[in-house]
Amino acid sequence: MLALVGTAAAACGNTSQAASPSPKPLAEINGTPLTTQEWKLAVNATDLLQGVTMSTTKSAEKQQVKDLAAQIAVEQWALKHHIITQQTAEKNAKLFVSENVETALGGKKKTVAALKKQHLTIASLTQFMVQQMEWDAAFSAETKNVKPVTTAEAQAYYNAHKSEFATPAQDKMRMILVKNKSLAQKIESELEHGGSWSALAKQYSLDTYSKDKGGEYGWVNTGPSSNFVKPFYEEMDKLKPGQYGIAHTQYGYHVIEVQATKPGGTQPFSQVKSQLASGLLQQKQTQVFQGFAKKIAKQSHVKIYFK
Repeated sequence: MLALVGTAAAACGNTSQAASPSPKPLAEINGTPLTTQEWKLAVNATDLLQGVTMSTTKSAEKQQVKDLAAQIAVEQWALKHHIITQQTAEKNAKLFVSENVETALGGKKKTVAALKKQHLTIASLTQFMVQQMEWDAAFSAETKNVKPVTTAEAQAYYNAHKSEFATPAQDKMRMILVKNKSLAQKIESELEHGGSWSALAKQYSLDTYSKDKGGEYGWVNTGPSSNFVKPFYEEMDKLKPGQYGIAHTQYGYHVIEVQATKPGGTQPFSQVKSQLASGLLQQKQTQVFQGFAKKIAKQSHVKIYFK
C-alpha cells in the first residue's frame, strides 16, 4: 500500500551538527521534527512511484503535511511495537529499489537519470521506501484478521453495480497516417482496389506504432474509451467491416479500415469474481486501517506548524 510518507530520518530522529539553528520544522510527531526537505522528498517520491503530480495549492500542501505527520506516527508505532525492525525495513527498501524500480526504469543508469528529474537520488528514494516498509508492516499487522469477501458479498456488489462491468463495443482496425488529403485519398483508392496494406503502410505511414505492421491496431474500443482523438473515433465508429474512411485530426489524415466488430456487453460474474473479491477485500482492509491510523494519530503528540 503506497502512501505519502516521510523519511527514515523523520522516524528515527536522526540529527546532524550544524553551525546555526535549524529552520523551524513543518510539524513535530512525538518530538521528532518533520522538515521541509523530508516533506518534499515524500512528495517527489510519491509523484514518481504513483505517476501523479500532487497539488501545489497552499491548502493541499497543508493537508499533505498533516497526512504525512499522521503516517509518521503510525510508522513510529510500528517500530516501537516491534512490528518491523529498522534493519528489516532498510533491507526491504533496498531490495524494492533494486528489483522493482531499477528494473522498471531500465537499469541503474536510467534510474539515476529518471530520479534526477524528480530531484531524487537512489539513496533518497531508498530512504523514502524505508518508511513505506514500516507503513506496510503496520497495515499488514492491523488488517490480518479482516475476513475474506464471501461469494455472496461479491455477487451482491456485482448485482448492484453491473454498469462497472460493462465492456464497450470494439472494432478491429488498421490505418495509415499521412500529412495531406490528396495522398490519403490516393491510398484509400489503392486499398479499395486490392492494394497491399503492408506495402502502403511501410511506404507512406507516419504512424511509427503501426507502419511496420501493415497499419494494424487490432481490437480497439469504440467511442471515447478508444483513447483516440474525437475526429478519429467518430469516423471509425461509423464504418462497417470492410469499409474505408478518412479522418482528419491534428496529426494529419488517417486512412482507416474497420475489419471486424464486436458488440459491447457485460462481463459475467464468473469472469470477474476473483478480481472483484480481491478489490472488495482491499476496501475492507483500507477502512479498518484508516480507523486505526486515525486512532494512533490522535494518541500521538502531533503539532503542525505549516501555514
